[in-house]
Amino acid sequence: MARFTVQTRNGDQMEVTGRDGATLLKAMRKAGVEEVVAQCGGGCACATCHVYVTPPEGVVLPQVGPGEARMLATSRYRTLASRLSCQLKLEPGLERMLVVIAPDDGGDF
Repeated sequence: MARFTVQTRNGDQMEVTGRDGATLLKAMRKAGVEEVVAQCGGGCACATCHVYVTPPEGVVLPQVGPGEARMLATSRYRTLASRLSCQLKLEPGLERMLVVIAPDDGGDF
């Protein structure tokens, strides 16, 4: 089980626990985080599950895949910390990461 902190757009923080192998999106939804829209249902076909991820010190996240990169390119809020929560799977090394929900692009996807 991976435990991590989610920060909402208004700055509230909550601890979320998800099982290893589950996507970040699934863990956040199960915990009741409603700001993550995931309009495509988690199929990497939009960027409405866009988050900023700060991994624990010394941990390197898996690389962004080509599909994820294409979807993130549609967001005017993309940064080096940007990920689609539907594409990042939880693993033991991600314990204590910080996930900040990205600003809403207005659903223009």
